[in-house]
Amino acid sequence: RQAFFTEHGREPKVWLDRCCIDQNNIEPDLRCLPVFLSGCRRMVVLCGPSYLSRLWCIMELFTFVHMGRGTSKIDFELVIRNGFEEEDCSSVE
Repeated sequence: RQAFFTEHGREPKVWLDRCCIDQNNIEPDLRCLPVFLSGCRRMVVLCGPSYLSRLWCIMELFTFVHMGRGTSKIDFELVIRNGFEEEDCSSVE
């Protein structure tokens, strides 16, 4: 956050898909995904053990890259559970 503020002179703006998309009824919002992602310059992925196995998550990555943002604009942050470090790391390799 501080590095962003230093570089841009403002706080970062964040869109959280988990909060903005109905997780129990994803299909209608899936159609709007390009609209939602068009306002994003970068993507930060909080990647836990099940992230890469969920179609919705893969569609979001595909759409972001396909819109011309490229993989260099995606930052992956691993989310590892205490006591399951080895298992969780191997599931996202």
